[in-house]
Amino acid sequence: MTGAGAVMWRWRSNPLRRTSDTVEAWTRLLMGVLLLLAAPLACAVAVQATYRHEQDRAEQQRSSRNPVQATLIGSAPAEDLYTVRGVVGAKGKAVVRWGVRGHETTGIAAVTVDSLSGTVTTIWVDRRNRVTAAPLDHGAVVARSAGAGVAAFAGVIVAVLGVRLVVGRIGFRRRLIEWDRAWADVEPQWAHRA
Repeated sequence: MTGAGAVMWRWRSNPLRRTSDTVEAWTRLLMGVLLLLAAPLACAVAVQATYRHEQDRAEQQRSSRNPVQATLIGSAPAEDLYTVRGVVGAKGKAVVRWGVRGHETTGIAAVTVDSLSGTVTTIWVDRRNRVTAAPLDHGAVVARSAGAGVAAFAGVIVAVLGVRLVVGRIGFRRRLIEWDRAWADVEPQWAHRA
């Protein structure tokens, strides 16, 4: 059997078709439909939900964080654990001082590597005047949404293929049991011939 006949033999009525063949055929059809419909749908739902969540989070961060001008107290290290060689605009940690509401505060903030002492830079602080990360920008929101979509798409594919594998193994075991039963019926006739 080749081509369409090899695929369709499980659907046609014939004496060699077993129950496990029919179950596997329906499982394959269902899994194919799930892959074509559920994976893209899960991806779209995950992207939309994550985008809304991250957009709300970014809005909350923008409302609770403020940019302030800070001055480096010491030079930023050329390289540390947080930098990547050769990256333009790579960030490192350094001690900075800033004034908010009439008093000076010091803290450790991410600054461009190789920044010299006295350099003025923009940092973000929360309502308690503690150094924090900048609010999520649109690019970060989109990237996180895309990541969630890819994860959902891959998750559906893995789940569907996992179910297909389990059903295939159960079908294989069932065929072996059926084969043993058929052999048990036929073997005595063959044994008497010899």
